[in-house]
Amino acid sequence: MTIRRKLLNFGTRSTDLRFGCGAFSELSKMLAGAVGRPCRAFMVADADLPEDLVLNVRRSLIDAGYRVDEVALDGEAASSFATVGGLFVRLASFGLTAEDLVVGVGSAPVCSISAYIARSWCGGCACALVPTTLDAMIMAPTQMVPLSVGAHDAGVSLAPEVGLVICDLDLVRAFDSQRNGLGYALMCAASLAESRKCWESFESTVEGMVAGSEVSLMEAFTSAHTSRMNTVKSASPSARRAFMYGDTTARALAVCLNDSSIPGYRLYAEGMRFEARLAVDVCEFPVDEMFALDDRLEDLGIEELEFSIEPEAFIDAVRAERFRRSNRFQFALPKHPGIIRLASVDDEVFERHARAFLASRHP
Repeated sequence: MTIRRKLLNFGTRSTDLRFGCGAFSELSKMLAGAVGRPCRAFMVADADLPEDLVLNVRRSLIDAGYRVDEVALDGEAASSFATVGGLFVRLASFGLTAEDLVVGVGSAPVCSISAYIARSWCGGCACALVPTTLDAMIMAPTQMVPLSVGAHDAGVSLAPEVGLVICDLDLVRAFDSQRNGLGYALMCAASLAESRKCWESFESTVEGMVAGSEVSLMEAFTSAHTSRMNTVKSASPSARRAFMYGDTTARALAVCLNDSSIPGYRLYAEGMRFEARLAVDVCEFPVDEMFALDDRLEDLGIEELEFSIEPEAFIDAVRAERFRRSNRFQFALPKHPGIIRLASVDDEVFERHARAFLASRHP
């Protein structure tokens, strides 16, 4: 059992990241230090979690000296801004103050809405997250899942300001692309964004992860958090958009396919593949690195997706998605390992690559 500690320093704030196999064994001790003096803790738990896991967190909070109130949310409720008002009512009824603690336990949407209400309540109160999926563990300190507003599925988001994140890697240690696919894809994108050295070493790291190596998983985990921290604190506004890489295309594919049986991680991986091909033309991203990206995703068990979409529908969906968030038609594209930046894409180049991409995915 190895539990590591990594301080993510964002300049004006920091996040205490605790991770490792068996991290839950010290949960009470870690949560006790999340505030100056434990008093009240409001826990937002994923409704799909096993009861024994939720009970473990609840007891750990009580043992640490907190009086606990809690609410359970399913994924749909945790992804909607409409849920926020009800949570604020619960916080007020519980008497939560700026000196108390909000705890999120579960998936990325649950952790995200927990971080959102913590940052908003009483001008900001302490927040601790206990993510239980690999993608949530990767995202928790640096990025929230946007909350939907009406038909707008990504309308509200804030950069999370989380004091403590506790990740028990026993929950995700077994190599499983079905369960951990989005987390693996996020690790791959983070490695590409960090540096050439990191990207080149990622191949051997993936081999270790596939073999079930705890050391390789922890190396990839640590590297991903370092990369994402550097993205968030970058002085360049363009560099801070690196999390967009692959996301625009993934959202457009979700609209076009409208098939809930297709896991989100496969759409995200397809977005990374397509936008890497755009980058070859737009940013002179090396072709060898594009194929290396394909190989790493395949190695992680994320195979290419077959589908049939009319080119015009896909082109319109990508444009609509992009212009919902920007007045310019730009993508976050890799220039080479270590640099992902916003780049404008000419209509002719985009349409040519879109048609070629769709043709390659046709069954």
